Parts: sequence; C-alpha cells; structure tokens
Amino acid sequence: MARQSQIDAQQLKFNIRTNPSGTWHSDSFFLFLSKFGFQRTSSPNRRDSEGHIFGNVTTVSGSESGEPGALLAVLDRTFFLDFYTNRSWPARDAACRRMFAGLSRVAYDARCFDDGEEDFLRRVPCPRGALCPDEDAPENVVTGHQFTYSIQDVHQPRFWYISLVACHRDPVTCEWRHTRQPISVQYDIWLVNGDPRKRAQNPLEYQFSFDEQV
Repeated sequence: MARQSQIDAQQLKFNIRTNPSGTWHSDSFFLFLSKFGFQRTSSPNRRDSEGHIFGNVTTVSGSESGEPGALLAVLDRTFFLDFYTNRSWPARDAACRRMFAGLSRVAYDARCFDDGEEDFLRRVPCPRGALCPDEDAPENVVTGHQFTYSIQDVHQPRFWYISLVACHRDPVTCEWRHTRQPISVQYDIWLVNGDPRKRAQNPLEYQFSFDEQV
C-alpha cells in the first residue's frame, strides 16, 4: 500500500492540464482529470485574479437527466487526500461513503445539506444544451458552458484537484451510493487564472498553473 501511495503521489504531482477533455465511462468508477495551481486572489480587483474552472459534461450514453448520475468533484488538498485514497475500496458503495464522508459536512447540497458553505460538487452529466442542475446562479456561468467554479484564496496560492466519480447521493436518504447504471460522458473543461469573461488576459498567467507562471 505504501508503494502504491508513492506511485499515486508521483502521478498527481505532474498531472497539470489546463484543458482536460475526452470521454469517461462510469464502469471505470474514478477518473482523475487534473491538478492546477490557482494564484492568490488579490485585492481590490478580486474578480480579475480569481481562478476559474468551467466547461461542459454531457452524456454520450445513459441517462440524459443525470439521475442518479455521477459527480464532478473540485477539491483542494485538505479534502482531496482522503477522497482519493478511499477510491480504492473494492466495495463501491463503501468507497463512495468513505470518499464523501468528510465532504458531507461542508459541501453544499440543495437537497441534503443546504447549510454547506463549500461549492465542491456538480451532478453530471448535465442536460444537453442546458446548465448543470447544481448551477443556481446562471449569471456566474461562463457563456457557452454548463458549469463554472470560482476559486478564491486571499492568503496564498493553492492547488486544486479535479475528478469524475461514479457516486451519487440518494435523494431520499442522502446516503452516498455507487452509480451502477452505465453512463458515458464527454467532458471539455478549462482551468484558468483570471476572469475568462475578459478579452484581455495576461498570457503568462491565464492558462498557467501558479507554479508555472513566469
């Protein structure tokens, strides 16, 4: 297990991608998409220095409605380590429960935890030609895309980790479960430093993780 953890750590260390895209099949259970370093949010122009993750995740086959669906997770290191480690549990229902145990107490969920203060999760696939169901502020979504995350940290730059996982939350019991229904999704995601709505961007920062910026 220690050897496997070392291998995983090396894989995560170098997997920095600014535009992960492709097709994912839920029978593989988990897909790590990218690690990206977002710069420190500066004042007074916070919006111009925020990080953003935006894109589209639509169905290739399976439920168009996204129910029960899968999840797109965007996590900082504090929450990602346990989430990532517990993905390897052979019993998938147990893996989902363990992966999301810590997130259940902080991640916003309109049905199960509307007191949550962290915007970590999106149910996918999103309806074709429409916003993801968890986007409750359409004005904040980058035009032409289905979801947008805004990343702020006024204290320090920070790495965030993006993944797809075949788990869902039971709408009645709010328990985490493995999504057994086969789903194939097509994803096209962008990770940037700065405001994607503005035409003028610093080319040495916009599509570079903070540790790669000149």
